[in-house]
Amino acid sequence: MIDNIYLLIFYSVLAIFILVTFFLVLYIKNQNMVWQQRKLFQETEIQQQKQLLSAVIDSQEIERKRIGEDLHDEVGGTLSAIKLMLNAAMRQYSQSDQDVILPAKQLIDKMIVDVRNIAHDLSPPGLAMFGLYTSIEGFVSLINKADEIEIVLSNELETEEKLLSEKAELALFRVITQLIANTLKHAKATKIDIHFKQNQNRLEITYQDNGQGFDIAVLNEKKGIGMQNIISRIQMINATYTIATSVNNGFKITINCIVE
Repeated sequence: MIDNIYLLIFYSVLAIFILVTFFLVLYIKNQNMVWQQRKLFQETEIQQQKQLLSAVIDSQEIERKRIGEDLHDEVGGTLSAIKLMLNAAMRQYSQSDQDVILPAKQLIDKMIVDVRNIAHDLSPPGLAMFGLYTSIEGFVSLINKADEIEIVLSNELETEEKLLSEKAELALFRVITQLIANTLKHAKATKIDIHFKQNQNRLEITYQDNGQGFDIAVLNEKKGIGMQNIISRIQMINATYTIATSVNNGFKITINCIVE
């Protein structure tokens, strides 16, 4: 009789153990499914955000291109026509009259250059034909001519051919020009170094200035619109980046992207 009781207790405990194990496995499986669904939802949400961001940036680039072309063709053409009229007027008037017209002609010349530079910045004409590095080279040349800051551009590229898609190169062109604008506006720097390096199937771009830098914690807590645009464009083309900066120690960002 006692043996039967012990046997009954044993089977009862075994049944309870099996039941608890079953429910535990069921709970773990359910939690894993919930985690997988949450992960899928997050990945889907991130993908949708990237698609939305890409659509917004694409529409911005279309509008930039339109405005750039209008500036170059319409405003630039009108200014060139005014310049020709002033040249003709200078040939017909006396020296004293020419001295009056000359400042206006010089101002028109400056406006033509400014409009051309703005148009090229809005829609870089050489990007599709010559690629990212050459377009950055042209942009840097314009900045260096202003004598506001020294920009040193260098490369260790293995080929002169285009390495990335036109969309990726345009995004990186915007990133680099925005970085230069940030340095000019905030950093109080005297020099910028931009280095392109190709390592097999990866393109590495290093941007560094010798400005006043800032606390990296401030960047992590609150990004300005300029940095938000930079990071968004980098993420949009599935590139990665690292930032190194501190107060009075300049700013450095390294961007890595896969070569197509």
